[in-house]
This record gives sequence, C-alpha cells and structure tokens, in this order.
Amino acid sequence: MSYRNRFFGILKKLTLFSLIVAVAIPLYYSSTSHQYVCLRFYHSMLSLKYSLISDQSRPTLSADYRAFEEIMLNVPLAELDQKVDILNVIKDLRTTFTMNTIIPKPSQCQINKEAFQHDEQLVDTYWINYSTKKFEKNSDKLLVYFHGGGYMLGDIHSYSGFECHLSYLFNLTILHLEYRLCPEHPLPACVDDAVALYHALLRNNISPSQILIMGDSAGGGLSLLTIQTLIARQLSIPRGVIVLSPWTDLSASGESYKRNRQIDIIFRNTKEDDDEIVKLMLGPNHSQLSADNPIFSPLFGSFEGFPPMYINVGTAEILEDDSRRVLNKAQEARVAVTFEEGLHLMHAYPVFFLYYPEARNTLNNINKWIQQIFDEKLNE
Repeated sequence: MSYRNRFFGILKKLTLFSLIVAVAIPLYYSSTSHQYVCLRFYHSMLSLKYSLISDQSRPTLSADYRAFEEIMLNVPLAELDQKVDILNVIKDLRTTFTMNTIIPKPSQCQINKEAFQHDEQLVDTYWINYSTKKFEKNSDKLLVYFHGGGYMLGDIHSYSGFECHLSYLFNLTILHLEYRLCPEHPLPACVDDAVALYHALLRNNISPSQILIMGDSAGGGLSLLTIQTLIARQLSIPRGVIVLSPWTDLSASGESYKRNRQIDIIFRNTKEDDDEIVKLMLGPNHSQLSADNPIFSPLFGSFEGFPPMYINVGTAEILEDDSRRVLNKAQEARVAVTFEEGLHLMHAYPVFFLYYPEARNTLNNINKWIQQIFDEKLNE
C-alpha cells in the first residue's frame, strides 16, 4: 500500500512539474506559438553548449549568436533548378518565408491596413504601433519601412514581428509598404510604389522632416533608390535613412562577393544562381539591360543631396562591399553618414534581435541616432 501511495505521489509531482513547465516556458518566451517556443528552447540549449566552447578565431561573438548561426546553417537551401519553372519555386518560397515563426508579432502590437493612391497608382500599407497611441500626422515621427527578401519575397506577415519591435524600441509609428514583388513586377516597379507612397504622405500633410525611411537587404537598396528618385524629381527629402545590409549592386562587382562567399550563412547559393536571380529582377528584357544601371543598383547613382544616413553591415556577408562602397560615395558627396559594421556577423543580423545581444546593441545604437537627428531638427 505504501509503495502504491509513493508511486502516485511521484506521478502527481511529475504531472505538476509538467504543468508548470508547460506554462512557464511560453511565459518566459512571451509566446504561445509551439514552433517559436521550441525554436527558442533549442536555441537556449545550443547557447549553453557554445558558452562552454570558445571560438579562438572569432572571440567577439556571443554564445547566443553562434547558437543562432548553427540553426541558420541547418536551414535547407532552396534549389534553383533550371528545368523547373522558377516562378513556381519562388511562389513556394513565399509560403515558407514567414519569419513570424522566428520573430513573432507581440499581442500588444496594433496593425491596421490602409491603401494610398497617387495619380492612378494604388499601394497597400500597414500602420504598426506597439502602443494604442494613434499617429498624429502633424507632429509624430514616422518610420516608413521597406522589407527585405531579394525583391521577390517578404510581406507584412513576415516582418510584423520585427517592425513591431522597432515601433516599441524607437517609440514611433511604423508604416510598412507592401510593394510589388519580382518577377511578376520587375524592377523598378517597387521604386514606383515607394515614390507613390511618399507623394501620398506629403499630400496628407505629413512633413518630410517627420519621416524616416528604413530597409534591410533589398529593402535597403529600395530605400536608397527611392531617395535618389525623390532628389531627381526635386521633391523634399525625408529626415534620414537607415539601411541594414543594403543590396546596392546587382552586378555583384564588389570584392566581398568572392571574399565572403564561403563564410556567408545566408547567401549560400552559387554565383550562377545569383546571376539567374538578377535576371528575374530585371524582367523578360534582361538581356537588353545592365545590372549596374543606377535605376536598379543605387551604388552607381548619385548621393548628392542625401539626408543623414545610417549604414549597418556584417563583415561575414557577400554584400559587405555594397555598404562600404556606398559609404565612400556618400562621404565624397558630403553626406552625414554613420557606419556600423558587425564583426563576423551575418547578413541583416539586427533583424534577429530576439536571439543574440549583437543585434540588440545595433538597434539601440540606431535608436540613439534617431533621437539625435530629431533633436538636431528641433534645435535648428
């Protein structure tokens, strides 16, 4: 009898422990998503492993970053088989390119869709606020965000978690542009969308001095292309621009495309695959177009008249020189540029802020820069 009581006593304790764990882990990770919680728990276990293993060649990297790096290396590569309809491959990728599993949207975040129109062009956008505060168009700061994804992938569902965090950290409203994607809409269709949105914002009495433009990867390239277009059309420019690992050279002429090919954990495809992707960007007339045309590659455009700029890039990505060469050209044009490199860090590393301190540190630096340029405006 005592043995039976002891058995049931142990069973009750195990059941209670399981219930506590089932409740505590989601609370700890602030999510009820099973996939996300499992991913975070796995990341925590890997972080523990790497905290016990030093990396002599990269001593500045945190154990948390190296753990996330291992996770990314285990993500299977997409196959660009020339025998298969590439458009179908891209459509399949879009269904799996949902970063909300990795960076989920907080429940407190408010997202509201609004369509803007300029002339005959209609663009979809999403207002993002971490708080319930409504955007005041005559006074509040506004950050217009252009998502990454190689101009082919990405949408509000993929980026809402990251953009909600930016709204929280920067204490401002984010406006996400759902720009048209390639290859259905070749470049520069997305630039037309961005410029149309900017026109609509100005028409709605939002001052350029209230607006920041920010983007990562292809969205970073789009940010620069947009400002170059605004300047060419003699429109007032925004208060500043922030680019994370911007894709600025579709011709891949930078030395880092070779130097960092073997250490880039995001772009693990071949040079031949890169060339095929660029052809998709340019559309059916790609043979008559040049990838180094400034209409597609902002690196080869002018940076005269640019607003203050914050450039961030990792030194372990093939796009490293895309940023460094933009920095050089912007400095030659006397643009006020703040440049931050992430030593040994991956492409667009700040996007994964939930997983390692290097990302959070960079976002905090950007937040300080934002406060500074708006303080300067107030003191003018």
